[in-house]
Amino acid sequence: MRNCGVILGFMVLFLAACSINPQEKGTIVLNNKSDYLLSDIKIKYTNSKRVDLLGDLPAHTPYTYKIHYTDSEDSITVYYMDHEQRKKSLTAVGYAAKYDRQRYVLHIS
Repeated sequence: MRNCGVILGFMVLFLAACSINPQEKGTIVLNNKSDYLLSDIKIKYTNSKRVDLLGDLPAHTPYTYKIHYTDSEDSITVYYMDHEQRKKSLTAVGYAAKYDRQRYVLHIS
């Protein structure tokens, strides 16, 4: 009986460890590799017209954003202001769909 408790304990720890995934799919990682603050960051979905305001991202800092999927395909663009107050944009995901979840990493320098 004692061995069953130990085995059960290891199984619970193993399942908990497997559920924590640092490479979580369905995310966009914004990695500010510059020496400056990025401001007014927005995530825009082309087809669904969704806009998520993220705010600022300090220098040398990553941010993980969870993609909000809909029933149809979509493309996702990141808009931000650089340190010289110039508007910039990057296509984060050209084709996002529920059935094709990916992890995207954008390096901004």
